[in-house]
Amino acid sequence: MTMDDFARIRSAVADAAREAWTQLRAEHPADDYYYFGLWTTQVAHRPAPTACSEQGLRLAAESSRADGRAVTFSELRWAVNASPYDLFGDRAFARLEPLFEACGDPYDRPRAVNEALLDAMEGALADLDAQGFFGSGSQRQRIVVNVTMPAHERPADALESARRLNPAGALRQYEADLSGAGER
Repeated sequence: MTMDDFARIRSAVADAAREAWTQLRAEHPADDYYYFGLWTTQVAHRPAPTACSEQGLRLAAESSRADGRAVTFSELRWAVNASPYDLFGDRAFARLEPLFEACGDPYDRPRAVNEALLDAMEGALADLDAQGFFGSGSQRQRIVVNVTMPAHERPADALESARRLNPAGALRQYEADLSGAGER
């Protein structure tokens, strides 16, 4: 794999994310989004999109309560897989599969390749941010973007990439909530 290969992957991930989240915003224009993210594995399988909004948070809480699970908004706020918008637009990301497969079996490829793929995912979000996709000024301060994985069992792991991708003001609630989760 060359640097050009990883640059192509980064660009393709950004294109897929832009397509997925533009469609999400078009279908749910009244939502107040506070999170856009990609989730993957430690061995850098192709990413999957997720997003959260205040309206989606209410829907997730209502659904959980209807299933007999007593949950609070704060418990669900960053549980991105509980969001009704988790995997929204995943068809765009499925097209990335050949690019990731060309890098070899995720379980057998060198760690450096997996790290480069994770960097490409973060870079794709950084590129979208630089283009103003997540807003600017006070609007951008209300949105967290991140690349996460199930292995982020410790809040510090999820915060590490979030700090590289977001202005400090956007992370106030994210950091407070995740730090509190680590104390339980």
